[in-house]
This record gives sequence, C-alpha cells and structure tokens, in this order.
Amino acid sequence: MKNSGTKKLVDLLIVCICLVSQVCIAQHKARNEVQNPFFVFNNGITDTAAYKTPESQVALAAQMGFDGVEKNRLNNFPEFFRTVKANHLNLYAIYVEVNLDDEKTPVDLRLEETFKTIQGTQAMPWLFVTSKKYKPSSVEHDALVVPIVQRVADMAQRYGLRVMFYPHVKFWLETVDHAISLTKQVNRPNVGITFNLAHYLATQFYAGQNPVENFPALAARAKPYLYAISVNGADYPPPANDSGPIWNTLLKPLGEGKYDTYHYLKTFWDMGFTGPVGLQCYNIKEKKTVHLKKSIQTWQAYKKRYAAARKSHKK
Repeated sequence: MKNSGTKKLVDLLIVCICLVSQVCIAQHKARNEVQNPFFVFNNGITDTAAYKTPESQVALAAQMGFDGVEKNRLNNFPEFFRTVKANHLNLYAIYVEVNLDDEKTPVDLRLEETFKTIQGTQAMPWLFVTSKKYKPSSVEHDALVVPIVQRVADMAQRYGLRVMFYPHVKFWLETVDHAISLTKQVNRPNVGITFNLAHYLATQFYAGQNPVENFPALAARAKPYLYAISVNGADYPPPANDSGPIWNTLLKPLGEGKYDTYHYLKTFWDMGFTGPVGLQCYNIKEKKTVHLKKSIQTWQAYKKRYAAARKSHKK
C-alpha cells in the first residue's frame, strides 16, 4: 500500500512538473512573439464598387487575414457590427468626430447607443477633433474640448469602454504631443491616444522637423497613454508642400518606401506595447486584394523578424 501511494505521488509530481514546464515554455514564447492584433482601416476595405456593403467589406478583411477592422463614423453601425461578429473578427476602432464649432451637438448623438452595442468588446472610438473657427493646435482652446471628452469618457466608462484621441494633420487636434496634453487634462482612467504614423510624418514635415530624430522621445512620452497605433509604408520627405504628393509618398502598402517601418514598430514592441495596430490605407491606388496582401505579408515578416531577434538576443 505504501509503495502504491508513493508511486501515485511521484506520478503526480511528474505531471505537475510537466505542466509547469509547458506553461514556462509558452510564457517564454509569448514574450518573444508579437502579440498585437492587426486590423485594417475602413479606407482599406471601402470606396470601390466591389466593396459597397458591410458584408463585402468585412469579408475582404477576413479573406486577407486581418484580426479585425475599423468603422468610419456611425452610419449603418448595427449592420456593420453584426457583420464583423458573423465573420469572427473584432472591431477595434470607430472614427468619431468632436466638432468644436457645434456647441449644442459636438458629438454624434448615436454614440451612447453605440456604446451599448459594443460593451464588453475591445472597440474604442477614435476621437478626431475639428474646427473651422479655431486654428489647428490652438492650445488656448483646450478648455473647449476637455469637458466634451470628459462626458464621452464617463459615458463610455458606464459600458466598460475606453476612448482615444486621434491626432490628424491640419485638424484642430493634429499632433501627438497635443493629444498627450489633452489626455492629462481630461484626467479619466479610460482615455488615451492613438499614434498615427502618416499624420505624425505629415505634421513633422509641415513643421520643418526631423521625424526620425524626434520619434524615440515622442514615442516614450506617448507610452503611458497609448491605446493603439497605426502603420503603413512611407517615403520621407514628400516632394512638395502639397496634399496630393504628400499622401502619394507618406501612404504606401506596408513594406514599401524608404521610411523604416520595422524600426517604428520595434520601438513600440520594445516598450511592451501589445495594443491593436491599424493598417492605414488612404489614397493607395492599387487593387485592394493586391496591396492588402502585400501589407499582411510584410506584417507577418516583421513579426517573425522580431521574434527571431528576441530569441537570438536572449541566447
């Protein structure tokens, strides 16, 4: 009886050791591998005759291998969201305007109903702030936007959701530093920012600054508030101070262009950022299945490259 009991104890210990070993191996592997979900912007799956319906748009994202999608504004939102779930994808971002010129209704009144629909998910509104009355980056008007976003954040909190500022070149909120400042002023635990690569490059260009030299410090400042980032291929600098050539060079399929997008992503990965990464596709002229496939293949190659570098470094 004693020997039988001892054998059972030894067998149990062996099983426990094996389980612990498997957990340790899995954790080690996870630390080496990129964990971020990769989603496609709405402008990557719309705007052509072949992709006019939510079904065709979301099906394209699923076919190409994305983890999820973004929704541009709230029109037809329930139908779009049902389609996302039916395709077993996730909705990561919703592009929502904060209009400082509209004192009565600065934010779409359908937002709370949308929050009810997406509660319990990872979806977050991208709050882009606009004004024709006030100049871009006019920080003296911060006091106008802060209470608006506080109300949105408090509403989102009731449904367990987070919200993000979305800097956009030539909009009232156009820089990452301004978004960081506003996030601090709003002072809500569920408010953060997005780091959009294309708009960062554009604002740096218009300001006559060097985006390569300025990026590491800015990324470090953004880290505590970072909920999502975007990526795309890019050349820098653009050939002329004109909106057409700027987007022809600052927005390409991922992997194209001279700007080092792998280093851009690696900087965030090295910081431990595991949030969603969105593929910006505005103004890309190639057939959607062609340029999206290029970007997905580059994303997978970047992930493998990073994992291999991490593994090699630990040896």
